[in-house]
Amino acid sequence: MKTNNIYHILFLLANLMALSACEKKEEGKSIVITTAVPYLIEDSIFLQTSYVYGAGQTTINKDIPDLIAVAGDSVVGFEGGYGGKTGHDFIRILKSDIVSWGDTITAGGKSIRFERFNLSSYSASVGTNIVIADQIKAPNKPGPNDLVGSYKRTSNSYIIELKKVFDGVYIIDNLGGAGVPPFPYLLYNYSNISGEDSLAFANQVNSCNGGHQLVSPAAPEGLTSKVYSLSYPPIITSTSPLTFQWKIFSFGSSSVNSKSLDAGAACTWGYSIRTFVKQ
Repeated sequence: MKTNNIYHILFLLANLMALSACEKKEEGKSIVITTAVPYLIEDSIFLQTSYVYGAGQTTINKDIPDLIAVAGDSVVGFEGGYGGKTGHDFIRILKSDIVSWGDTITAGGKSIRFERFNLSSYSASVGTNIVIADQIKAPNKPGPNDLVGSYKRTSNSYIIELKKVFDGVYIIDNLGGAGVPPFPYLLYNYSNISGEDSLAFANQVNSCNGGHQLVSPAAPEGLTSKVYSLSYPPIITSTSPLTFQWKIFSFGSSSVNSKSLDAGAACTWGYSIRTFVKQ
């Protein structure tokens, strides 16, 4: 009798286990986890690389579109197509998602950035550059030569471009002739006392929120930006073809009183002399 009771209990336990195995498990709720790992790719970007304006002519608020970019999840996803490369986890970055909007009145190169987070706290960031240019005002006059065109760096054959804004006022977006992201700067060509071309390049905000300035190949280190502007501008070594020479000095800020940084500091180009010949 005792043995029969044991078999009966074992039989009931086996049935209960079988029924439990057949029951559908309730799905757990998803949990949002913030992480610094970038995962968003920019599927579409509707910004220009840079926006260039003459002083007092800025229309940046109108020119930047309401829809900046569309970004899609390229890493995280779930089985069945929820998010990830096979899903629909997309975000739209809008003009209203502005993070940094610099001074768009005074002359020089500026940068602006837009950022948006998705439901999983991943972010996508897109930016562009703005250039505000002043005209050359009397009694100064633009130099006699038009500098617009392509220039080849002699040491590596890298091509840079100069674009005209006003007479004697140009945009250059690659100071060193190297494969780096473009960032716009203003280069001026004044007529000197002999009526010849004379380059001028003020200390301007760079992509690291410091300053960059083109200076003469003979410029010493450690002086203020103001001294470089007055005594050590970049030079034209030939007008047939047009040939430029300069070094790129970096500063902690774009102030005229800022002193040049060591060549090994962040966001610097080193002190090599760079020569560019018009093509």
